[in-house]
Amino acid sequence: MTALDSSTLDTKIQKIQGLLEQNSPFLRFPEPLEHGFHVNIQRRAIDLLNYSWWLVLGFYIFLGVVTWTQLQVFSAPPYQEQSDTVWRWIFLSEGVVIAILLGLPRLPRLDRWYHHYVAVISISSVAIITIGASAFADPFLNQYSSYVVILIIVIIYGIGGLRLVPAMVACMSAAVLSYLVIRHFDLWYNWGYFSQYVGLTNAVGILLGYLLERRDRTMFLQAELLVLEKYKLDQLSQEFNRLSREDALTGLANRRHFNEMLLQEWERGRRDRKPVALIFIDVDHFKPFNDTHGHVEGDRALSLVGVGLKMVLRRAGDIAARYGGEEFVLLLPGTSLEGAKEVALQVARSIQALHIPHQASNVSDYVTVSMGVAAMVPVGEMGSAELLAKADEAVYAAKEAGRNCIISVQSDGLIDPIPLRLI
Repeated sequence: MTALDSSTLDTKIQKIQGLLEQNSPFLRFPEPLEHGFHVNIQRRAIDLLNYSWWLVLGFYIFLGVVTWTQLQVFSAPPYQEQSDTVWRWIFLSEGVVIAILLGLPRLPRLDRWYHHYVAVISISSVAIITIGASAFADPFLNQYSSYVVILIIVIIYGIGGLRLVPAMVACMSAAVLSYLVIRHFDLWYNWGYFSQYVGLTNAVGILLGYLLERRDRTMFLQAELLVLEKYKLDQLSQEFNRLSREDALTGLANRRHFNEMLLQEWERGRRDRKPVALIFIDVDHFKPFNDTHGHVEGDRALSLVGVGLKMVLRRAGDIAARYGGEEFVLLLPGTSLEGAKEVALQVARSIQALHIPHQASNVSDYVTVSMGVAAMVPVGEMGSAELLAKADEAVYAAKEAGRNCIISVQSDGLIDPIPLRLI
């Protein structure tokens, strides 16, 4: 299913629910639902023919054996030879029709013509057996073969894969064609009898086809509704999952997600023997900022800082998170200390470029940040908490060093006493 926004999805669900609640005797869908229903019915019919060809063929052979047996038992001797000839004509003609019916659905390029060629096949099948019924000279076989006509018509309406209107057109057309051929060749014909087994059977078939199509339409709507509701549940699940990992204000990862990813990347670094780097970020003098500019502007400032952090990260594995309050953290898997310090400088430039006014700061007229940088290769029993503690220690050292600077943890674990500042 193509991606749908929430409002479009709700509209589709409401439309289908409205159709299901309707109690109209004639149920037709608006586009594109109507087209979808046609495709669904067609696909189901093609699959049924492709999977059950042996059943169709077996039924044809069975019906042929039964009718041939009945022909030999009940045909009057004076009509035997003529009856055998008519039966062979019917059986072979219907055999050709069955072969076409089973062969065409196996050609996918003809699928879009399915209802057209099945309608022609249905007309041919009904016309052949109807004309054949009148071609028997034996009155008993006239009547007996009419039951087969009834069976074929009911099959077309019931399980032939045609919708009601095409099935009705096919069977009625076959009846008219049969009547014209019967009259032209002056075959046995009785209007009352003909109308009984052709006319009444079509009437019953129309009712059967109507009931089946209405059932199919209802089932199609229910299936579509289930698909849409499942899709909506999946969307809600994805949204809930996103919200559980994302900070609502900044759109960055939240602390919980950061902790999960830190543990994951720490173990990957242990396996690959590669460093994991952290940059701890603290917005300078944020409490005075809130007191001076207000909490609304404070939230806006934090949101902009989040945008600045996103602009710095380039690799898919890097993660920016809001750790809490005005504290942020960057997780940089596979990054050395020097690489992390370069990223920290990019963060400082990005925040500086935002030009967020800060009237209560004693280090700049704009919002600045203090950063602590640490990088370690996970070895032995060393845990990720140690890396986090070192980065936290470094950011406090940056604040003690006058803020708006970067302090890193050296390879020996000691704090670098020389802060790194933008020029």
